[in-house]
Amino acid sequence: MGDTKYNAPAAACAAEILLCLAVAPEAMPMSAIASQIGRTKSLVFRVIKELESRDCVRDVGNGRYWLGISCLELGGSFISQSDYTTTARDVLQQLSHETRETVALATLRGNEVLYLEKWQGEYSVVTFTHVGRRLPAGCTALGKALLAEMGHEEIDRLYGEEPLTTLTMNSISSKAELIEDLEVTRLRGYAVEHNESLIGRACIAVVIPHGSDETESSDSVAVSISMSLHRYEAEAAVMADHLFRARDQLAANWTTRRLFAPR
Repeated sequence: MGDTKYNAPAAACAAEILLCLAVAPEAMPMSAIASQIGRTKSLVFRVIKELESRDCVRDVGNGRYWLGISCLELGGSFISQSDYTTTARDVLQQLSHETRETVALATLRGNEVLYLEKWQGEYSVVTFTHVGRRLPAGCTALGKALLAEMGHEEIDRLYGEEPLTTLTMNSISSKAELIEDLEVTRLRGYAVEHNESLIGRACIAVVIPHGSDETESSDSVAVSISMSLHRYEAEAAVMADHLFRARDQLAANWTTRRLFAPR
């Protein structure tokens, strides 16, 4: 939470509306947006009309709103102004070329993973994620790799005693089960998911170590390789070797994770 001395309710409401719509699975009515972000309908109405006039949101019909074309400009500008992309994309492209699979980078936002970069592989037949998408951390190899860096107290802060959000019948559904999986991840040296975010798919992931000029408070970032369940079962060790080489390349050349400092 920012310093209340500089509070600007309308500006805060605008940011909350955009972030709400960014993760919404479908266009939302104004009343649902107001309820989701905890703002009055009158304030949300005024702010949405301002955002709409600037193409930041759009009315898709029946009073339901989604992000507008100006958000594409904002996202594109962030990517073009971020020097992490050159190194990351070069390494991801090489990793994808070597394995012919889809590879990705992600960081944590609370108990979700946020996808930062992705390179689609030749063997990939399913597009499930995209840059900017969030998924439950416990359902993904990327999330589990990042969570495995945390201690029990940090895990307790992220997860209460309620069941975890799941994506398939194979997803981890309890904190106890997650903690057990994270212990195995630490021993193995990389995280694994199979049938947990998408049936028939597997993924392995590892955290990129912090560089010498980075503080421990810099966000951790993980890199992953997604593949068919059959290929994982046949070539897990080979794919892990590819993953470790990519991790080392990224660790040696990429030191701009401060771009992703938590809000």
